[in-house]
Amino acid sequence: MAKKHRVRARSRRAVEASRRASAVRPSAPEREQPQSPRVATAGRPARYGSRTGTSRAVGAPSQGLERAAAWERGYVTKDFRRMAIVVAIAIALLIAAGLFLNAFEH
Repeated sequence: MAKKHRVRARSRRAVEASRRASAVRPSAPEREQPQSPRVATAGRPARYGSRTGTSRAVGAPSQGLERAAAWERGYVTKDFRRMAIVVAIAIALLIAAGLFLNAFEH
């Protein structure tokens, strides 16, 4: 027999509250927006005036965040190691090809 998944029913809002939420509201009167000295680029709004290399987080990081950061550091380290191996092999092949061509050129 299939197991029945019991889910707590969501509470329904009162009819008046739902009508208030969906009612058409008059638009707010337009205010003159002060021009900021920052200039936003075409697709990105300028959120932070001056961003330095420091983090904005406050307090101790969670265990899940620490695990994810450790995994990411490991992945980046392995990735750089792979790239270094490929570059070393490419340089060794170039040197070997140069020596080989010089040997048969004379």
